[in-house]
Amino acid sequence: MKTVTPYPVKALAAALLLAAAAVSCKSSIEKIMEINDIQAIPSLRVENLNGRVTELGGTKVRFIAPELRQFHFAEEKHTDFPKGIELYRYLDSVTVESSITANQAVNYEAKELWEANGNVVVKNMQGDELLTEKLFWNQKTKKIYTDALVKIVDTQKGAIIYGKGLVSDESFTDYEIQEVFDSIIYVDDKK
Repeated sequence: MKTVTPYPVKALAAALLLAAAAVSCKSSIEKIMEINDIQAIPSLRVENLNGRVTELGGTKVRFIAPELRQFHFAEEKHTDFPKGIELYRYLDSVTVESSITANQAVNYEAKELWEANGNVVVKNMQGDELLTEKLFWNQKTKKIYTDALVKIVDTQKGAIIYGKGLVSDESFTDYEIQEVFDSIIYVDDKK
């Protein structure tokens, strides 16, 4: 005996298959649109970067980064250093005025603003160190600043200072901690 499936059941099964295909196609199309978002795709990617900024033949800034990604088509153009950066500022081509290392950094070219994140360490010519998790460098005002927790190791005074928030010149020689929590000063009794 031959079983005949009524027409409405076949139509319902076909409609369900088409609806499932349409839903899966829609999600695939959305995924493709996300991938093709021109603002999210780097216009330039460089690995193992070791670069210099020079002025009148002398090195002013040197930077080392495992990866650089430039986003020229983003709403806010920027250069990202997702795997960290080492940056050195020079007084002349030989003398390092200050340095900064961080786990990640972003340079917003139009604003002339750098943002460093994760294990940020700044050192000045005197050997003093600033340790924090987030730091900004405004190239226009020549200031570095943060609202995050800070630790300063002042080799000149033999002190360790803890606080929250900091504003400094870009050489990290003239700084002010917004809120000091604690400090340790070492005294050398042998003098």
